[in-house]
Amino acid sequence: MQYVEAFNSLGYEVPNPRQDWSAEKDDGVCITLWKSEVQWTPVPPRLDLWTRGTPGSTDWENQPGHKKRANHVERAVSEFDGWVDVIVVNGVPGQGYGAADPWLPAQRANHGWRIQEFDKATGFFSVAAEKLK
Repeated sequence: MQYVEAFNSLGYEVPNPRQDWSAEKDDGVCITLWKSEVQWTPVPPRLDLWTRGTPGSTDWENQPGHKKRANHVERAVSEFDGWVDVIVVNGVPGQGYGAADPWLPAQRANHGWRIQEFDKATGFFSVAAEKLK
């Protein structure tokens, strides 16, 4: 599935597909995760931005997508108890993406993604798949 199509399939609009790494709607927040950066084992799958670098040391921190995603993650934590919808993106960060697949809990043993830790000042976060309540 194409990037924007994946967001649309979950009911999200993406105003700037070349810059946006996340989206929001009245009842949710959706973030993208690079498949190659997710730690799939041991279960549950997770992504921790602190394992990718320390705040202030990465080239992606000054990108508009990072700032927007930080605002979206903050909203997810404050309004949705950390629960987010997820698009899993194939490809290589910085070189472009291939297919983008929406994470559909019904097809993933009823697991969704939830923010585990979030630093508002830097926008760094960790997120893991959890069994939906």
